Amino acid sequence: MSTLIRCIRSDCYKFKHTSMLWIHVLIPLVTVALFLVYYSVSPWKQDSKISGYFEFIGISFPLIISLVCSKAIEQEGQSGSFQTMLCGIKSRTIAYSSKLIVMLLMGILSIALAIGIFAVGFKTAPTLMYLKAAGLLIAGSVFLYILHLFVSLQFGRGASIGLGIVESLISALALTGLGDGKWYYLPCTWSARLCDYLVYNWLNPSKPFGYAEMQKGLVIAIPATIIAFVLSILWFRNWEGRKSYD
Repeated sequence: MSTLIRCIRSDCYKFKHTSMLWIHVLIPLVTVALFLVYYSVSPWKQDSKISGYFEFIGISFPLIISLVCSKAIEQEGQSGSFQTMLCGIKSRTIAYSSKLIVMLLMGILSIALAIGIFAVGFKTAPTLMYLKAAGLLIAGSVFLYILHLFVSLQFGRGASIGLGIVESLISALALTGLGDGKWYYLPCTWSARLCDYLVYNWLNPSKPFGYAEMQKGLVIAIPATIIAFVLSILWFRNWEGRKSYD
């Protein structure tokens, strides 16, 4: 455990001197500011405004995750063939887990800012619902962080960003009827769809449909995320690096 903590501190120190932290702070600040200004003059209903904000974050997540993961891995590759990441720590499991944890911590920071400031500026919904929304956005994105770390390591920045663009488009389409009955099996849709049903449950507390859909999604998402993490660890243990250019 102490080795993991030291490795996390080391990764945090690396990002401290790059634009990574600013990206995770400025993007949510700009996003929430634009939405609050727009919502102050928009004729939309209050519940539609909340749902629309959550959906926008959920749709944007795949692309943003692809960008930050590819940037983090690109930084590791600047030393040559990822030798610092592969050889700097005896345990590859710890090296990989540290990178993933730091990326998730920065993601949590972004979500906390995006949801927290929005909740202060838009007090229509109860605080508990905003907390649940933040939790669902984070939980629904863990699989994407694992996926894009793998794609960035194995195939490079271009592949990760390209995949992120496609995932964001799929996430947007899945919010329509095209995603009904299928979104459980599409990790890029989890965050947006789960938050959608969260708002639905808030507006229709006596109807079981929203709760049933969320339960189906989580029953698939949680095991799938755990399996993805285990498989990514097994893969990284045998990974020999690649050239850092795309």
